[in-house]
Amino acid sequence: AVAVARNWLPRLLRIGVAAREAERRLSARKRTPQPSKQGGKTANITSFEIFVTTLTPAVTNLVEHATFCALGCSNSSNGEELKMTFGANAERRLQSLLRAPLPPAQSAKCASELADVWEVVHSISASSETLRPEDDELEGRKFSHRMLEAPMEVCVALAEDAVVTVERRRCIYAFDVCARSCAQRASGNGTFDGDALLSCVQKLSEELTRAEKCANEVEKGCELVVRRCCEGLASYVRDRGDAARLRAVAECAEALNGRVVDVVREVSYLTNGQCESVEKALAEDIMALEATMFDEFLDNICRHVAGCTKLGPTSADLGVNDAPDGGESTLPPKSFPAYLSACLLAIVRCRAQVDRALGDATIRLSQGITYQYLAMATAADGVVAGICYELNERMPRMSGPQADQFASELQFLMNTLKKYLSDDMLSVAENCKRMLFAKAGHKQGGDGPDGLMMIEELERLGRVYVLCLGE
Repeated sequence: AVAVARNWLPRLLRIGVAAREAERRLSARKRTPQPSKQGGKTANITSFEIFVTTLTPAVTNLVEHATFCALGCSNSSNGEELKMTFGANAERRLQSLLRAPLPPAQSAKCASELADVWEVVHSISASSETLRPEDDELEGRKFSHRMLEAPMEVCVALAEDAVVTVERRRCIYAFDVCARSCAQRASGNGTFDGDALLSCVQKLSEELTRAEKCANEVEKGCELVVRRCCEGLASYVRDRGDAARLRAVAECAEALNGRVVDVVREVSYLTNGQCESVEKALAEDIMALEATMFDEFLDNICRHVAGCTKLGPTSADLGVNDAPDGGESTLPPKSFPAYLSACLLAIVRCRAQVDRALGDATIRLSQGITYQYLAMATAADGVVAGICYELNERMPRMSGPQADQFASELQFLMNTLKKYLSDDMLSVAENCKRMLFAKAGHKQGGDGPDGLMMIEELERLGRVYVLCLGE
């Protein structure tokens, strides 16, 4: 059908134009022949009449046949079906097969062929103006206004609808293939393949001839690919640990700051700015997965540091030194407290995990803060909250020297983590420290020489943590 349209329609048009030129020459010489009558009917016929009564219906049938062969069925949701140009008397099962859409590869080939048919038909329709008779030649001939102005309007519209339909299917097939491959890579390797989506959109941009009319399919296709990528990443994280969660978060952050922006720009160029909501839709899906994964990671941090805040024995538990006046005084610690070491080590480990996956400068778009700071702040708040809870639980059984030592250790912790502690948690720690000072009998607070000496000793013993976590 495409070969017939491409080869014969231009030839028939040239014959019609030549006939029309002959008619004009006869009219100019005023040699209009007397029409002979056979059976009371006019025998001679003009080239335009042949074009309207013979060629146009034949071309329409040709386009209908090409459309049915290429599409089989319509994409319309109102139940309209394409005209069945062959196989109408076949069995129902065979008719169902004939009306089934073609596979993606054949459908893509038919898309380019139908576009060629439209080009030929549109060209013939535009050139039919040269065959239109003059007003003085219309006497005695019955032509409707529509037939005179656009004799092939229905045929061109049919070809246009066929091209739009097959290109919409082409978009659906292309994004479906892309979504499946991206989902496999996401679930298998934990990779958000934004390059594949960008390549798919760019390829469609080169191949589609009615991209603006396929805007809805392009938008839904991009959303499908991103959704399948997110589902694949969620499947990858399942039954894995925090490292996999951070990998998924890193992939989402990279996509939001990189390829998704490129995809949105390419889609806007392809559809002439019709897909205004595609950026929001893609970002929502990715940010939903990112929020879930990162929140699970933060919850795991809180659970982990909660197990590190159990208070161990202090030097005051093991012995009290007699002061010269017969009172009690605790010596500076000879070793770094085990519970502080466990808590600070958990925070350092959290920092190393985030740095390995996301670096120290990657910003979380939803909050405008780096992922590293958010993880460190969560861990620091969890450590201080857990230690303050343990101190409040133990406080009724504490001796004065024990309270004094715990107050110094809490102050050291606040000094080390103050960069990451929230205002609410600083307030909780300050309140706990005042209660410890009161328990130790310091009416004006415990910032005297003994307290400062103990904090300095803690900073010396835990200098590796101070260097890693301090300002």
